[in-house]
Amino acid sequence: MDEDELKDQLVEKAKRVLDDQLTSREKIEQRALKDKGKGGVWSKEEIEYLKNNRNSMSNKELENFFVEDEFQDEDWSPFSRTEERYILQSYGTSDLETIAEGLDRTVEEVEKKVRMMGLEI
Repeated sequence: MDEDELKDQLVEKAKRVLDDQLTSREKIEQRALKDKGKGGVWSKEEIEYLKNNRNSMSNKELENFFVEDEFQDEDWSPFSRTEERYILQSYGTSDLETIAEGLDRTVEEVEKKVRMMGLEI
């Protein structure tokens, strides 16, 4: 085995050891950062959800949420700042159906957005 092959082998082994030492939460965060800006697997909404909930949800809850592909709707269109403001102002005083009607969106879309914003449903 020549010197370059040995170096490559050692580098691969070191990567595996480091990867094994990462916690689930770190792996999720690392994936979000790696895919960000590349049009990767995660959408902006998923990254926003992760940022808003990474400290309040357990690793298992986060993993289950993202594995369920809750954000993989083809029809999802981002919420504007005005829509987000409307949700914040209406949340707690109106039910999701009323908020969805006011935004001309489905209840499911509003429910997802409320969860992404870290609000209790």
